Amino acid sequence: MRTRTYTELFALVQALCGVVFSANELGRTKAFINRRAQKAYRATNYWTRFLKIAEGRYLASDPIAATALVANTGYFIATVGDTDFVAIGANANSIGQYFIATAAGTGTGTARPALNYVPYSETGKASVDTFLRIHKEQPYVMASVQEYDFTVTTLGATIVCGNLAPLQAWVTYKAQFTDTYGPGAGFPSGDANDTTTVPAEWFEYLAHGAYADYLRAEGQQERAVIADQEADLILQDELMRLDEQHTQTLISNRIFTNSNMQLRW
Repeated sequence: MRTRTYTELFALVQALCGVVFSANELGRTKAFINRRAQKAYRATNYWTRFLKIAEGRYLASDPIAATALVANTGYFIATVGDTDFVAIGANANSIGQYFIATAAGTGTGTARPALNYVPYSETGKASVDTFLRIHKEQPYVMASVQEYDFTVTTLGATIVCGNLAPLQAWVTYKAQFTDTYGPGAGFPSGDANDTTTVPAEWFEYLAHGAYADYLRAEGQQERAVIADQEADLILQDELMRLDEQHTQTLISNRIFTNSNMQLRW
């Protein structure tokens, strides 16, 4: 997706403020920008770059060796190898087979410890910030797919599935935002070595929002209020763009903003 550089963003903030920042101002400006980035991220669960649609995720931990299995614990066979899983409780030596181990196994096979929830993190995939929908099979391909009810805990999303023990579910979620925008240690903002990028859809909002924060920090409260209003209008415009994308209508209710509510009603 499109991005802009932090150098460009910093230059725009500086231009809006009408000053050339001293070295002492660089860290404060970076903090303003990252504060606004967090606010933009939290404005909706449906930013395209963070939205993961119908991603297959396990209701199980990463595979462990058959020799490390614990009796009376549920597992899914991950790889069979030369392990006889039937000998330790499985109905068949088949990948994905759920069983309750009667003892540790032997050989080279592996199994995933069964969980009754979708964890926030899984190796090789983005970490979950917000669970949105969970389906039994891959949705948005077939006409009718069962959707699980679920509750969210500190461990992940616990699905309501009765006596079933599913290995995998198809999860639509908002990925975690972990970036910190701005140059690293040793590179002042605006330096040619600053290659940090920011989302293009946030660019104007971050600049005007940081400008408003700068004014407020300088004690210019009335001007800060006006700048804040302008920044919020920019953010609302981006949210309207999301609302008008067909993808959003498939996976969620419409995104309600002050702007589109006024237009509709």
